[in-house]
Amino acid sequence: MRRAAALILLALACALTASARAQTPQQQLETATRAYGNLDYDAAAAALRAALAQTGPQALSDRDRVRALTYLGATELYRNNRDSALAAFRRILRIDPRSRPDELVFPPEVTGLFQEARLDTRIVTVAAPPVTRIQAAGDRMVLWLYATSYHQIDVAVLRGNGVPLRLLYQGSIGDSLQLLWDGQDSTRSPAGTGAYVLRVDSRGSDGRVVRSVEVPLDIQQSPGDTLPLPPAPADSLFRPEHTTPNSGVRALASGLLVAGAAAALPSLISGKSDGMSARFLVSGVLGVSAIVGFRLQRQPQLIPENAAANQALRLAWQRRVDEVHRDNETRRQQFRLLVHAGTPRAVNAP
Repeated sequence: MRRAAALILLALACALTASARAQTPQQQLETATRAYGNLDYDAAAAALRAALAQTGPQALSDRDRVRALTYLGATELYRNNRDSALAAFRRILRIDPRSRPDELVFPPEVTGLFQEARLDTRIVTVAAPPVTRIQAAGDRMVLWLYATSYHQIDVAVLRGNGVPLRLLYQGSIGDSLQLLWDGQDSTRSPAGTGAYVLRVDSRGSDGRVVRSVEVPLDIQQSPGDTLPLPPAPADSLFRPEHTTPNSGVRALASGLLVAGAAAALPSLISGKSDGMSARFLVSGVLGVSAIVGFRLQRQPQLIPENAAANQALRLAWQRRVDEVHRDNETRRQQFRLLVHAGTPRAVNAP
């Protein structure tokens, strides 16, 4: 009879164990909270640890994990496992330094122990936007830091090889702190394309680094856009600067005819040779004038007002070209950064 009863109890225990194993982490969490409310702390602790141990797609979310750890800390406190309770509360702070137990659900002894764990723990979490575009002088990457308690921190951007690029902050942090980074290094030059790390070091009361958080950064840099040069003025905008040349043959013929007439006419009329030298001198002057007129007629003549207008047009275009060159030089010195921030990870964590 006793043996049969023992077998029945064993079968019942196996059935309960199998049922517990079949539960999802969320169901185990709900089972634990009911056991906690019924003051069955041993059952609550077992269910909570089973729920927290689950991994994979069914694992608890961060929010439910914080809830489970809060109940676990309270449960361990009432089971007289103070160190285990403190360990559970510290795990909460690593997930979310801003988390606090609900004072309407948990009594002062639980919230007081959580406060003790918070003040004794130096942890910072970092919230960084997944993508930041730095395209203008006022653009910044906005970083939010949340701390468990007041302590000293160092915040720096490091190159991929660990060499510091720029120290962003060195000092104390209370509850939270906002930092801005313009994408430049310590010499105010833009960070080049490559892999970087945003590192936050938390220091203990003795000044030693007790915990660090790193955020991987992937930076892509591209130069500023330049403007095209203005096109040269169209030929149709220019005025003719010279007169149209002609052959000058008519002027030459007319001049030579007049010169010949000046030399021969007196002789034909009077038949005398008096004043021959003077006549030939006048004739020569007229002939030379005809030749000069012929040459001048064949050369184009400058139109001053048209030449001045064309020069003003060329100078205005050259001024626009010079302005674009200066603007492009300024644009080349500017930069655009595309910053991708990864998931924060704790290093050197206790």
